[in-house]
Amino acid sequence: MTPDHLARAYALLFPSRLRKAHLALVAYAEQANPDGWPNPRDVHNFARMYRVPRAQLGGLVGMLCRREPGTRRDAWVDAVRQPDVATPHLIRQHPREVLRAFGWFCHSTDLGWLRLREPVLH
Repeated sequence: MTPDHLARAYALLFPSRLRKAHLALVAYAEQANPDGWPNPRDVHNFARMYRVPRAQLGGLVGMLCRREPGTRRDAWVDAVRQPDVATPHLIRQHPREVLRAFGWFCHSTDLGWLRLREPVLH
């Protein structure tokens, strides 16, 4: 898949509000975070601000979010900063919308679009 195909797929696969939240999130993190990439708090805040599902927004930036059963606590897996933690078993537990977002992120990363300034663990 070429970058042009990926860009067209982005517009077809994700609703306008989610795309706007994603672009705003990445632009914000580029200036606000030491490594230039969003962290879980950023994802949570932008999802709330744009009223989009945080798990799907997280998937677009390589983060997987699950609510711990019986709690209001979210568990985040950051596949950008800790790729070994994002195991196939964990990834498969997410709904189709999140898998689609995470898959789009993984494919865009394979094209070399992700460049962290310095590694930061949150």
